[in-house]
Amino acid sequence: MLDLHCSTTLEGSDADLCDQIARRNAGDLRSFAADKGYDKQQLRERLRDLGIRPLIKHRIFAPYDHAHNARIDEDRYAQRSMTKTVNSAVKRSLGYSGQGKL
Repeated sequence: MLDLHCSTTLEGSDADLCDQIARRNAGDLRSFAADKGYDKQQLRERLRDLGIRPLIKHRIFAPYDHAHNARIDEDRYAQRSMTKTVNSAVKRSLGYSGQGKL
């Protein structure tokens, strides 16, 4: 784990937090994997400016979005599922912060 962001509010989007975390760790990151919920062109451009390869699936609005998704390195993108598993285990063990348990 390179970084952790904890918040007590729901202000801002997750994509905005990703930008902040990527900037803090730009020297260590070579790629950044995220699901379609982080499909934001501004985030992709910011990551590229920092020298980080975005591995973010596109939401399907047009036929070319399928082509964008087909170009993603699936082996690297699949690694994000490992972090999802860890996050899920932590939430099950310690509780979800939105419920006031963490």
